[in-house]
Amino acid sequence: MTIQCETQAPLARVTLDAPARQNALSVAMWHGLRQTFDDLAGRDDIHCIVLRGAGGNFAAGADITEFPRQRFDLASGRRYHLEVIEPALRAVREAPQPVIAAIEGSCVGGGLEIAGVCDLRLAAPGSRLGAPVGKLGFPLALPELVPLLRLVGIALASDLLLTGRLLDAHEALAAGLVQRVCAADGLDALVDEVVRALLAGSPLAARLNKRNLRMLADQGGQYSAGQLDDSFGFFSSDDYTEGLNAFLAHRKPRFRGR
Repeated sequence: MTIQCETQAPLARVTLDAPARQNALSVAMWHGLRQTFDDLAGRDDIHCIVLRGAGGNFAAGADITEFPRQRFDLASGRRYHLEVIEPALRAVREAPQPVIAAIEGSCVGGGLEIAGVCDLRLAAPGSRLGAPVGKLGFPLALPELVPLLRLVGIALASDLLLTGRLLDAHEALAAGLVQRVCAADGLDALVDEVVRALLAGSPLAARLNKRNLRMLADQGGQYSAGQLDDSFGFFSSDDYTEGLNAFLAHRKPRFRGR
């Protein structure tokens, strides 16, 4: 039960690999997810990350069989959420590269939390998404609730958390929880299509767009004078010069990510 990471620059593929448990994440896997994304964050040669689960499921949340040992009272429960889950989610969310969640099968609880902090969520028709934690007797921890609320709004978040219902892929698409649902040719084909589109653009522009989107979402659409000034720094970049020159010369750009 591990986190697998295969890199072939400019692409990294990260896999939640505990198929016997529908990729329910143990404490070791949460730590591994954090470490993997921390490592990838420092790699300038990686321009896109695909995150998926092994064996036909994305992730069935946290490994509940560990709860009697890992979160059995107030102190251990607080530590579990603030020192295990939240740092892993933050590492995925703050990766400078675009992160694609390739969702199939079960994507519930902690699995939905992981998918929710990715930039793009692509789903297979048989996916099931939700957060039925109320049926287990507990709410989402506040640091884990914030990204879900930001993503889907209070109406859908209330529906998912209060009723515990699971959405199929097309319901999730209509609600904005996922951005695309694959056609008959399968999830791999859709992932490959989106990866090609991402990698055709400037890696620098992708990182800056991701940074600015997250910044504005976190700050309610507001920005400081310093952030505004910083946002125009791309004018001195190699990618801006290359993109402009390539367009004017009617040739394919050769971006360097800087």
